Amino acid sequence: MLWLLAAPFFLASVEFSTKAQENLRQPSVEIAGLNHEYVSCALVHFSVRNTSQQEVYVEVYAEQFKANAWTYVDYTYDLTDPRSLYVKRVIVNPRMLRTGASVDVKYDRCLRPNFVKETKSAFTSAIKKRDKEARSPVLQRLRVDIYVLDQGHVKKVQQVWSETFKRVPEKQPDPSPKNGNSSGPD
Repeated sequence: MLWLLAAPFFLASVEFSTKAQENLRQPSVEIAGLNHEYVSCALVHFSVRNTSQQEVYVEVYAEQFKANAWTYVDYTYDLTDPRSLYVKRVIVNPRMLRTGASVDVKYDRCLRPNFVKETKSAFTSAIKKRDKEARSPVLQRLRVDIYVLDQGHVKKVQQVWSETFKRVPEKQPDPSPKNGNSSGPD
């Protein structure tokens, strides 16, 4: 008899869970402001806008296409909180993004972590060199992890990816002579 009383509650819970999952199939954030191409160490400015019907907490990470798979970039960190590159964070009272609100984000690929032993110059030179010597385009994208508050705890509910963008080597100055001056004979 007790089972019969619990059965309608169980069925209602399953139905609610399915509806919640259906709502998550549509992206609940939009990533805007990206270009198709950036030079090696160019700062990437973009925004993440909450398009869902509820407040969400977002974390943004950069990914790279390497060995035929998408992986974290070297020294990954939450781009919405650059301090996460240096310290472990515990999320308490997360900064929720209201419906329709957006957050501006910067991705500095050449931000050198404190624990990296090489100088800032050597660190950025190594990145630029890898891009210049790459046999195929250096592809990156951004991943947004979306969380909601569930009984006071953050719960990941979705991931959304940006369009892919290329990293290209910085253009070298043209070595050809200017103003018609040439070193050849007239």
